Amino acid sequence: MNFYKNDFFKYVLVSLILIIFLTYFLLNINNFKPLLNVNPLYLIAIAACDILIIFTNGIFTKVIMQPFNKYISYLESFRVSLISTVGNFFAPVGAGFGFRAVYLKKKHGFSYSDFLSTLYGNYIIIFLLNSLFGLISLYLLRAKADRNYYTLVLIFGCVFIVSLLLAVLKIPLKAINYFENKNRHKRVINIFINISKGWNNIVSNKKLMIRLIAISLSNFLLLIIISKLIIVSLHLTISSAALLLFSVLGSLSLFINITPANLGVKELIYIFSMSVIGFSVNQILMIAIIDRGVLFIILFASWLLLGRLKKLSYKSYNLIKDLK
Repeated sequence: MNFYKNDFFKYVLVSLILIIFLTYFLLNINNFKPLLNVNPLYLIAIAACDILIIFTNGIFTKVIMQPFNKYISYLESFRVSLISTVGNFFAPVGAGFGFRAVYLKKKHGFSYSDFLSTLYGNYIIIFLLNSLFGLISLYLLRAKADRNYYTLVLIFGCVFIVSLLLAVLKIPLKAINYFENKNRHKRVINIFINISKGWNNIVSNKKLMIRLIAISLSNFLLLIIISKLIIVSLHLTISSAALLLFSVLGSLSLFINITPANLGVKELIYIFSMSVIGFSVNQILMIAIIDRGVLFIILFASWLLLGRLKKLSYKSYNLIKDLK
């Protein structure tokens, strides 16, 4: 019952965000005219980069399975990543994540616990790299310091320190087993346990760690390229430091799992940081329209071709949700 209530709330939230955006768009329609002058070649390039990100996410699945003697082809890993991305974009929050875990379990015998722990362990790499890039970009943008700037410094600083501590301090197995048997705050404890287990597995396999770092850096580079292409297509300008910060904010916003496709969350983060980045609300919304629009076309076309989205059942989602 709580599952349906939570999803109802999320869909209501998404609907409100869309209504607010549509109202703002209609009241300020003249400010969105640059969208009519976007060169289609930029849209094709953005679409190509989006597809590359889906492909590298597929490689991530292939890479994390190998230490457990589970193997998957590049073609299949891309297909799984594509369907998972479609699910995350259109279906309730976590549906794509649930599909991937259930599929790998049923098709390849890759256990939920191994999948979850490695996935969560990889978050340390992602948070560590992104927070470091965020702090570097903020240092370069220190001339634009204001209240929001210092808030970003505090957030990135905390994320970097916590990630670094988790990376450096290997959690003893006895401590993991102790907390695993505790029932209080079970969901939070399970996430912490999965992160600890996953990170211990990653650091014990140097080849795996190098590959995961390479995948994270590749995805981040693609995000930078996508951001730059969108900004240039609108005939806007941005400094290298601001572009770096813009990409970091977009990357980390994906982990604020509130709405399907993270709709509205990323945009609110950009608007909060616009004094540092150097864009107006109208410009941020135009960037969002191109970003969301291109990805929507890719994934909607994929959904029509694959016909798999409706198979992302609530049952599989509930199963993965309970394992978190």
